[in-house]
Amino acid sequence: MDSSQSRSLRWTPVFERIPEDKRRRVLESAKRSFATKGFAGTNVNLVAEAAGISVGSLYQYFRTKDDLFLALIDEFHLLLESTLDEIVSSETGFFGRVEAILRAAIRSSLEDPDLVRLYIACTTDELAPLSGRLSNRIEGISAQLYRDMVRSAQERGEIDAGADPAATAFCLDDIFLLVQFSYGSDYYRGRLKTFVGASALEDPESLVASVMHFLRRALKPD
Repeated sequence: MDSSQSRSLRWTPVFERIPEDKRRRVLESAKRSFATKGFAGTNVNLVAEAAGISVGSLYQYFRTKDDLFLALIDEFHLLLESTLDEIVSSETGFFGRVEAILRAAIRSSLEDPDLVRLYIACTTDELAPLSGRLSNRIEGISAQLYRDMVRSAQERGEIDAGADPAATAFCLDDIFLLVQFSYGSDYYRGRLKTFVGASALEDPESLVASVMHFLRRALKPD
């Protein structure tokens, strides 16, 4: 299922026909509420009011509160896909791509922390029934890309030929997610401060440099 098909299942044809600025206003209102109040605490009446529409109109656009939330997660999917495509097309070396992904993860958190908080919420047991309705697109995109990056780097002699591509991809993805969460969530921000210090929050480049030093040492060829 491509991204447009996935998104169309979340909202109705009525939502497709309204002006783009109005669609964005509805989505931004919902994103702000879900990020600050959580899924259970979000009141669709207040989401509609903040967006300047009636609650009846909101239910014409989205059949359920679940669909409204999942449409926002689809936004995260699209952002990830376009960002990775851009990095792969502009960077050729393994470590150049890794560094670019780290910077993109931090940038996305600083620019749109609410969207990152929604994705964090999807990883909790509380929303497991809801996240079960998501495809594995987001993990599938990154898992395949990172495995291919590792294999290609091994063939070029950039990294350890004995490293397992799947396990290495898994570790890379965990690092990317943790770095992203650390700049988009109060809990993970506090965790970063505890482990690394406030300097990493004030100067993200210092964290990027430290992570890259670790990865270069860990993956250096024999």
